[in-house]
Amino acid sequence: MALRTADQYREGLKDNRKIVMLGNTVEDVTEDPYLKVGVETAAFDFLMGHDPEMQEISVMKDPETGEDISTYFEIPDTPEHVHKRYNLVQSACHYADGALPFVKDVGTDIMNGLLAVARIMGNKTYERRINDYRKYCAQKDLSMCGVVTDVKGDRSKSPSQQESPDYYLRVVDETEDEIVVSGAKAHITASAYTDEMIVIPTRNLSESEAEYAVAFAIPVDTKGVIQICRPSFRYEDKSHFPTPRPKRGHVEALVIFDNVRVPKERVFLLREWQFAQYAAYAFTAFHRFTAVTYKIPIIEYFTGVGMLAADANGIQKASHVREQFVRMINYIETVKALAEAAMVEPENLGDSGLYVANRLRSNMAKLYFASNFHEFIRDIQDLAGGLVVTQPSYPDWQRDDLRPYLERYMGGAGNYTAEERLKLMSMLHHLVASDFAGWHEVCTIHAEGSFAAQKMMLMAEAPMEMYKERAKALLGLNV
Repeated sequence: MALRTADQYREGLKDNRKIVMLGNTVEDVTEDPYLKVGVETAAFDFLMGHDPEMQEISVMKDPETGEDISTYFEIPDTPEHVHKRYNLVQSACHYADGALPFVKDVGTDIMNGLLAVARIMGNKTYERRINDYRKYCAQKDLSMCGVVTDVKGDRSKSPSQQESPDYYLRVVDETEDEIVVSGAKAHITASAYTDEMIVIPTRNLSESEAEYAVAFAIPVDTKGVIQICRPSFRYEDKSHFPTPRPKRGHVEALVIFDNVRVPKERVFLLREWQFAQYAAYAFTAFHRFTAVTYKIPIIEYFTGVGMLAADANGIQKASHVREQFVRMINYIETVKALAEAAMVEPENLGDSGLYVANRLRSNMAKLYFASNFHEFIRDIQDLAGGLVVTQPSYPDWQRDDLRPYLERYMGGAGNYTAEERLKLMSMLHHLVASDFAGWHEVCTIHAEGSFAAQKMMLMAEAPMEMYKERAKALLGLNV
């Protein structure tokens, strides 16, 4: 059943999954006004596969069956696959109105990381299970979410030192055919509207913490899985001016595992505590490059909207505004240059035969993006002016007694009518001054790894000994 349609994807979400939103149990994620935002964003992944203009990049032949499958499931076993992934992710983001569909990239990044770890371990059983799972998801064209971050409790303490043993997900029971897990994972993107969830550890562990070293995959509607979601915005927000296409975005969840049973054929790591950190590390080696890749179309779009705000306000030729334009362009092009530089020298991850973008440069790109995003948003807010938070709403515009006043007073520079200017300011409010904007700024800091995580990776990956040896040679030092 390769390459499902968007409608088949939506229909597949109507099962027994347990989802809670704002205290209410969600009966149908495809119709909930908050979750529908994510469902319709994710649906673009399935639209791509049936669009003749997108098939060259989004569809491949299954190496065993010859059927069409999503390119996301391709094993990155040559350096060229790094560039293919970059093109796939960027194309998907442009296709989905500036938002990544997000229901196959994270999951396959985890699959690739787990496959690399299994090969490094020399564990043929895990390698077979991961390959079988990849084939299963590819041939059924399933959506997947990555379930990585534990709730952590007191971050100064390791899992075994916590007040609650469930601050990190762990194995609580085992039979010949299955394991039972308990705990919770936080900040899980798109989990409410995917078919499968793939779970991995989030940190290094000691031998006494072997029960926390577990990786597995289960259907989202597995008994005992409870998801508590928080919205970023509604699919149909009537206060904003309408646009040709709805706004795109995703919803995160706190995912609770209440004694969840997992068949051992779906287990990819079990008590091998020595490899827990490497499982997380291998995933980030793939996913951090995916992350910075999809950020580029987003900040290009934000920049365009900010520049339109300057046009509408008639300030585009002012010297300080042109300086802001220069900063915005520098930001985009530096992130882009770092991402492209990471593709120049792909790395064979741990001699596993799987290739990732250059890890040092991928982390540099992500750190530069995250470190400068808030200043980037500040410039857009400055270009937009106070109207970005005080503008009349779309219901105000729709009133016959108010519209003549708004037409008289809300017009902009050049050819901007009052309606066009208010439509622009309405979108700007969504992007840089709404609940969604706050969510986006926090995600920029913490999603795909915090500042500290990227800095740790820079220290780990930078050739510091080479720096010092070259300096010694120049100075004639023998120390």
